[in-house]
Amino acid sequence: MDSASVVVPAREEAAHLERTLDSLLGQVFDGELETIVVASGSATLAAAREHPVTDRVLVDERENGPGTARNRGVAAATGDLLLFTDADTVVPPKWVRRHRRHCATPSVVGVGGPLRPITDAVRHRLLFRLLSDWWYRVSWPVGFVQQPGCDCSARRSAFEAVGGFDESLPFLEDTDLSLRLRDEGLVVYDHTCPVETSARRQREEGYLPLFLAYFVGYLEYAIPGRSPTRAHFR
Repeated sequence: MDSASVVVPAREEAAHLERTLDSLLGQVFDGELETIVVASGSATLAAAREHPVTDRVLVDERENGPGTARNRGVAAATGDLLLFTDADTVVPPKWVRRHRRHCATPSVVGVGGPLRPITDAVRHRLLFRLLSDWWYRVSWPVGFVQQPGCDCSARRSAFEAVGGFDESLPFLEDTDLSLRLRDEGLVVYDHTCPVETSARRQREEGYLPLFLAYFVGYLEYAIPGRSPTRAHFR
């Protein structure tokens, strides 16, 4: 698999996007790599268009959430391997290579990795380790796979077979995609492939309220005919 596309949704992220794109510019990858930014907000669009790593910028006219933006980016992408990260996230230099290495196993259709906070604050470091690494290590083996939207990838063939992200979900769209990808093959958790991402939501909302909101979302997702529709995540 020699071609890969990175899709970055960016809604009003001018202050953070350059740092994300800088990290993609430094990727150690021996195949064809393209970067597609799906953006809204004039300053964010300008930042995306001016950055040398960007191959294509799409205007996110619908502003219907990251799932819709990611689907639009995939529609314009050419890579056989699709990678997703966010505009407030920094990926390591071998991020694309580490995701691609799993594709050497034909049965693997998706990969997810852990999250680390960009901040050095000990509280965030510990809680991210617990909730965005060890939680995955426990839940993945029992079948509850949860590729985080800012550190995940999928084979194009599998992504298209399951219909991409469900645009009706205001959140948990990444978990939903992960669970549907399982119908096509193996979804792997690679604990050696972390990314650093913003802890602003955790700072603003608090870890406990976020945990409870996601817990309720998981329950709603698991009940037939229900979906996580809390306005908090719209």
